[in-house]
Amino acid sequence: MDKIILVFDGFCVLCNNYVRLISKINPSKNIFFTNFDSEFINKNYPDIKLGNTVFVIKSNNQILNKSAAIKYCLKFLKINPIIKLFFLICPNFILDIFYNIISKNRYKLFGKFDTCNVPKNIDKENILL
Repeated sequence: MDKIILVFDGFCVLCNNYVRLISKINPSKNIFFTNFDSEFINKNYPDIKLGNTVFVIKSNNQILNKSAAIKYCLKFLKINPIIKLFFLICPNFILDIFYNIISKNRYKLFGKFDTCNVPKNIDKENILL
């Protein structure tokens, strides 16, 4: 099973909730989580910086962002097959339009934490600090 690293905005309430959900519905526990401020990212992937996107680092070190990153994670999640199929067949450029709107307004819409963090109620083995 591929090891996947999901890099997210630790300040963003929406992103933290997304990480919590992914952790909960990933039965194989092959998705690992870290935020942009982590020592792991600064040491191993210094070019990845906080922006208006989530990143996924695949086991072959290929880096995906925006809807491509989300779609890749969907393959490993236990969710409604119809919802999964919809996202997987929808072209990235269409999903990216909605992704960009939400990501640029995420703090206004969902809130922002004062400090960068990782959600507390996910498996500790799946957190890369």
